[in-house]
Amino acid sequence: MLNINKTIKRTEGIVEVVIDGELVMMSIENGAYYGLDTVASRVWELIEKPQTIKAICEQLLEEFDVTKEQCLEDIFTFLNSMDEQKVIDIVN
Repeated sequence: MLNINKTIKRTEGIVEVVIDGELVMMSIENGAYYGLDTVASRVWELIEKPQTIKAICEQLLEEFDVTKEQCLEDIFTFLNSMDEQKVIDIVN
């Protein structure tokens, strides 16, 4: 279960490329493709190294015009989806 203090990182074996300004990823393990919007792409960049959800949200609040509540809601939605697809690892 994700919470604000959990540390997240990318799963190994994800291939990524930028196509027409959009980040597209492919999981080698499950053969699925994922297209990420601007904010999701930024989260993906941030978790290149393990980050807490709190740290991710703090960074996004500096970069985007969004409330903390909306930021956390969007982060949890995205990360839960990526966790279900086994594209991220929950470190602790």
